[in-house]
Amino acid sequence: MITKVVLKNWRSHLNSTLDFSSGTNAMIGIMGSGKSSILSAMCFGLFGTNPEIQSRKLKLDELIMNKPSVKDMAEVEVSFKIDGINYSVKRIIEK
Repeated sequence: MITKVVLKNWRSHLNSTLDFSSGTNAMIGIMGSGKSSILSAMCFGLFGTNPEIQSRKLKLDELIMNKPSVKDMAEVEVSFKIDGINYSVKRIIEK
């Protein structure tokens, strides 16, 4: 089970932390608020890639925040629990 996601300079997320509880969790927000970016980051954090990168719709540099200010790196950390053991994966993208 995924327990926590931390995003730094990831697309529209300057510094976002999401804590997930057991059971069903929902992300609700207006269009363009970054819900899909969170799912993309979770995929990238766990597998080192995501469908946008694999289909070449995006380059790695395009995942780094560029609005309202340009950043030099992005960071994704995904924490999860399997069989009662806590794990964490952190991936960093640098220009």
